[in-house]
Amino acid sequence: MSEEQELKTDQIAKPRTPKLSAEKALPYSGSDVLVKIIKGYVIASNAGESPVKYTDVASATGLGSTSVSGNNAFLSESQILVSPKYGYYVPSEEATRYAREAAWDEEKAKLYLRKVIARCWYGNVAIQNLALRSALSRGDLKKSLAIKAGATEGDALALDRLIDFIVYTGLVLQDNTGVLTKGNLDEIETSTSITPKTGEPVPVITQGKGVATVQNKAENAVSVVVHVHLRDWNDLTSENAVRLREWLNKVGMPSANVETEVGTPPSSN
Repeated sequence: MSEEQELKTDQIAKPRTPKLSAEKALPYSGSDVLVKIIKGYVIASNAGESPVKYTDVASATGLGSTSVSGNNAFLSESQILVSPKYGYYVPSEEATRYAREAAWDEEKAKLYLRKVIARCWYGNVAIQNLALRSALSRGDLKKSLAIKAGATEGDALALDRLIDFIVYTGLVLQDNTGVLTKGNLDEIETSTSITPKTGEPVPVITQGKGVATVQNKAENAVSVVVHVHLRDWNDLTSENAVRLREWLNKVGMPSANVETEVGTPPSSN
């Protein structure tokens, strides 16, 4: 066997290292293409009345079939698309309303997409990162998203596309330097707040200077004490109060009763 033949045989026999993929579905395309696909599903399905295949959407939008099919997993996991049977999809109600109203007022129509992704894993990551921080860099958010998604370095571009999509919806705002800040979540907090099911404990919160007590009133009550350390009275700002309330919303206590009690913190000696 010649040296060239031995080299070819060695290359064929050598096992390839499998490429790791993220645990969560990530976008295959940028936000501009994602938007076209969402609108395409609404058009092709007659506003969600008839399940359609990705090839139908490719024909309706002029996009390549790979671009459409490559984003189906991400859009389905985001609950923007719903699959009633294998290989067929219909747009969610929010996606349909977005596509219909976007033709007249796209900025206002983005509210429907914000409502959807605020319930998704990546929307939760973005909201939580900005709940107690006024701003963060794209790199910081990208790192948090990567950890949550179980992503690798090979998913870096997909994670950037994911951030761009979040920014497009207005859930997060981005300035010219790439600094990210919280978007307008007023409507989102109202629509996504968690309501305890029948028979579940109803939370009651007592908040005092430096201490917040969370108690679940149930047959077997459990008390949880959260210490909030304030070094200066000036820290008791309206902005910090809003952040605390947002945190309570995140842990499923949006309508908890809040009582204020001022006291002197214990001595550090």
